[in-house]
Amino acid sequence: MHDFMQTSFLNRIRGRAGVDGPGRPAFVIALVLLGAAFLMAGSGRDDIVSLLIWRPLSAVLLCVAAVTCGGEAWRRGKPLLLFALAVVLLLVLHVIPLPPAVWTALPGREVVTDVYRAAGMELPWQPLSMAQARTWNALFSLMGPVALLIAALALDLRRHRQLLQFLIVVGLLSGVIGMIQAIGPSNGALYFYRITNNGLGVGLFANRNHQAALLATLYPLLAANLSLFKGKPDTLFFHKAMTLTGACLLLSFILMTGSRAGMVLAVAGLVFAWWVYRAPAAQGRVVGMRGRHRSRLVGLGIATFLLVIGLVVAANTPALDRILETDPASELRFSAFPILAEATGRFFPFGSGIGTFVEVYQISEPDRLVSQFYFNHAHNDYLEWLLTGGLPALLLLLWAAYMASVAFASLWRRRGAVAEESDYAAQILGRAGFAVVAMLALASVTDYPLRVPSLLLYITIAAVWCANAYGFNRK
Repeated sequence: MHDFMQTSFLNRIRGRAGVDGPGRPAFVIALVLLGAAFLMAGSGRDDIVSLLIWRPLSAVLLCVAAVTCGGEAWRRGKPLLLFALAVVLLLVLHVIPLPPAVWTALPGREVVTDVYRAAGMELPWQPLSMAQARTWNALFSLMGPVALLIAALALDLRRHRQLLQFLIVVGLLSGVIGMIQAIGPSNGALYFYRITNNGLGVGLFANRNHQAALLATLYPLLAANLSLFKGKPDTLFFHKAMTLTGACLLLSFILMTGSRAGMVLAVAGLVFAWWVYRAPAAQGRVVGMRGRHRSRLVGLGIATFLLVIGLVVAANTPALDRILETDPASELRFSAFPILAEATGRFFPFGSGIGTFVEVYQISEPDRLVSQFYFNHAHNDYLEWLLTGGLPALLLLLWAAYMASVAFASLWRRRGAVAEESDYAAQILGRAGFAVVAMLALASVTDYPLRVPSLLLYITIAAVWCANAYGFNRK
């Protein structure tokens, strides 16, 4: 009996001390990184002023995370960390200077050689990258995601649920800001970036499609948060009403972005929410039928009222016109696709260098496509990744796809399995994480959401949830 009591006491102490991970330091690092990214790094451009704060902050937190959480993260998440290190290594290889005999033999370098010869200059040592500054910028941009990956792998499930709730709050806050932007002046103070979609609800982002992608991914997060509910039936009814209200608000927020891709992602988000959700088991005193019906009616009434208000506001903004009208920039994406495909073949198998899309496209751009619209990215991240990264980038894509497919197979098999409480929470978060990964991967077919630092950190958390669920981080 004494041994049993002593063991129980030690288990409680270990649980409070966070034996499963460094606990508070890692959680603080994760919160600071996520909060700062959504506040300062919601654009995919490399010339925004806020990067002057974001980059040093992410560098410092990377060092802190490596010192305080590195060992625990490596023990729990070797496959994810190895994948991250492989991506970093690819970028490092792209900035290492090569002798002229080597880099001139790489496919697609003829134009650079011709420039040096026309200028009468001797061929210098030069890296694989066609635009070194762009590749260095891409390399520095990985500091934040790697720091968050290390910190998140060191957290226990309780902290991850708190991160889930934090992301929901940030997403809804971005939606509210987007609503104010849509109904206010097109050049209002709540637009945080110089180059943005004025007159539409972009929220904490510079691009309407990125705002819509975040909002759509909140559907499976709301389903996961409700599935993890613990408490009395009275409170459960309230949580269901608030979840339904949030889901209704998301629809109007997405409409205010004016994003057609956002509407497609919203449908996908609802499907994934159905897959993620499992009915929570309330504990405690059961309310009477009258109280139960009253709670349901109140929740349904609030949700309906907010949905009507949101739809009325959305109908009186330019966003709906944007969804229906023809977009010249979208037409340009389709017209440029054959040009980009040809350039990809020209630089294959080594690529032009990560981050060099703008310069490479300017080399290949025909006169007939020159207009007031310009490409800062290919609007197809898979094609841009292959163009700039070549065969190694393709192998990394296949590696990521393999991990995602294993995650999905494991999560699907365990959909109806009866599990312990900790495993149940891991499975719910894992399904929500896979939903986020799949939806952002889908968005990358016509856009570049993962070029935005805040969304890149978002998918990093989602990947860790998948790892916690299906054992990529098991010892």
